[in-house]
Amino acid sequence: MKTNVLIDEVGRLVLPKTVRDAVGIVGRMTVAVEVVGGTAQISAPPPPSGPIKRKGGRLVYAGPVPRDWDAGEAVSRMREGRARR
Repeated sequence: MKTNVLIDEVGRLVLPKTVRDAVGIVGRMTVAVEVVGGTAQISAPPPPSGPIKRKGGRLVYAGPVPRDWDAGEAVSRMREGRARR
């Protein structure tokens, strides 16, 4: 696959969806860029394994929930942590 992409005045470029799909780039993913012989090569990280999955461009835990998990307590701790910042 080969395509031409316009670079804007501040150096940004947008990869077409067909290119992102072919490489496996989704959402706000960090990609690796390597210069080899004067050519920029862009590659996506390997897909996550185990209970971590990518949904809507974000990594989420998709494994079993511990029996003693208290969602209300977890939310309270997160809010307290944010308030201290």
